[in-house]
Amino acid sequence: MSSQTTDKSVVTTLVVLISALVLLAAVLFMVAALMGVVGNIAPDDGSRKQAAVLERIKPVAQVSFTVPKPAASTELKLSGQEVYNKVCAACHAAGVMGAPKVGAKDQWESRFAQGLDTLVKHSVTGIRAMPPKGGGSSLTEANLKDAVVYMLGETGIKTDAAPPPTATAPAPAAPAAAPAPSN
Repeated sequence: MSSQTTDKSVVTTLVVLISALVLLAAVLFMVAALMGVVGNIAPDDGSRKQAAVLERIKPVAQVSFTVPKPAASTELKLSGQEVYNKVCAACHAAGVMGAPKVGAKDQWESRFAQGLDTLVKHSVTGIRAMPPKGGGSSLTEANLKDAVVYMLGETGIKTDAAPPPTATAPAPAAPAAAPAPSN
């Protein structure tokens, strides 16, 4: 009987060993399958963190060195009275900081004596406390000229705001009269 018991114990040991190997193989297979599922999740390469950081520190504004195109504006088509009401009246209605008051002929006459072109130039570039273009930076020189002519007209000073006639070629001189025959 000793050979049968030895055979049984070898068979039992062999079955336990094979069962243990099958169980180990099954555990390894499950671990590999689990790693395959975990491997399908996109790894965090830090791009989401980087995007969040860039969003938090992005600049509020950007500097551009391109010259913007001027916006189409209705201000270019304003009359002298509209320009006066919009920009000039703030100072010229009350004479603020030495501005000549509209209607005060004595304040305007000395200025008008310098010429309309000088008054328009001062309104474009600014003079003393008056800012360039009276503070209306979108106004054109024509707008300002119309406003100056309007203020002068309201004060009682007549201007010849019409464009000067174009110079034409001088008319040919009449031929010299022939000397009278002397008798």
